[in-house]
Amino acid sequence: MSATIVFGFFALANGECVKMLRAGSSTATYHCVYETTIQCTSGVVFPAMLCVYSPFNDVVLTDNTVAFISAKIAIPANVAGDPVLLEGICVMPVPGDVNTEDYKRHIPDFPHPMIIGLGSVTNQPKTLCDGTSKAFDVISTDYVRDSRMASTVWCVHPLCRSLKRWHSCCSCVFDTARPRWSKTPL
Repeated sequence: MSATIVFGFFALANGECVKMLRAGSSTATYHCVYETTIQCTSGVVFPAMLCVYSPFNDVVLTDNTVAFISAKIAIPANVAGDPVLLEGICVMPVPGDVNTEDYKRHIPDFPHPMIIGLGSVTNQPKTLCDGTSKAFDVISTDYVRDSRMASTVWCVHPLCRSLKRWHSCCSCVFDTARPRWSKTPL
């Protein structure tokens, strides 16, 4: 079993309500689709598309609306060229008029989303440049947009900014100097 979930505040733009048909079915479902971005702690920004199940007559949110979102996530292997796919579980827009300066003051200072993944460890750990932290790959997938999709994450340990991309998997880091991890068999 595996799953990948993201939550945080996202600015939404170019919303549209679309009708989707499942393959081999005539049953229609309706979704609101928005463009957004995922901002990493390193400053890198990745384009993303948010798809939210909606009633057929739902009204899309105004451009630049900020919402707290929890969503299933699929991060493509070519994250520089393809958008990250988000399938909304819960979308809570920040109330107010997005065109006023006051709107921005009501948005909490939470610029980077959190990603939680559950998956399988696929290799032996690598010791990072700080000498105590170790990293290992975890394959994590989730059912997003009517298919099972694996995720790819770039992970940069705060003390080791020179690390590059590790395979096509999520990278997990932990500090073996901390008692909680001292007896982990790695």
